[in-house]
Parts: sequence; structure tokens; C-alpha cells
Amino acid sequence: MNDTPSNPDIKKKPIYTRPKFIVSLIAAVIFLILIFQNWGMTTIEIFFWTATLPGSVFYLIFALIGFAVGWLVRRPKTGQSKSKKPQN
Repeated sequence: MNDTPSNPDIKKKPIYTRPKFIVSLIAAVIFLILIFQNWGMTTIEIFFWTATLPGSVFYLIFALIGFAVGWLVRRPKTGQSKSKKPQN
């Protein structure tokens, strides 16, 4: 008979209760409100280039650029959590 205690199952919180999800959801709703409010045509001039597009397209372009930059400069995950210390 095995008398060693087994580790209890660790249950994670549902995703909709996690702070990162809640903040992401709020940011997405604000972003959608900005997109739907800016359907009018907007002109942007960068050096010698002029573009006339709906304002929502500019929001989408800058959001994608921001997402790409954030993804490129993210920190890699380590194999060991901060709370665990090596045993001697």
C-alpha cells in the first residue's frame, strides 16, 4: 500500500475572471467603439505620400503595428517560475 500523500489537483480560475482577460476585453470594446465612430474619410500626409482612407482603417493599422511591436519585444518565458528556488 502506498502511504505517500498525492498532490491535490490545482484548479485554475475560469478565464473570464482573470484580470488580464478583463483588461483585454475592456480595451477591445473601446477599440471597437473608436472604429465604429470613425467611418468618415480622413487624409494623412507622410512626407510626399498622401492617403485618404476611413479613419477606422488608420486605427486598425496602428493597432496592428502596436501589436506586432509588442509581440517582437516580449520577454521569453523562463522554464522556472520565480517562486521556485533550486534545491541543494
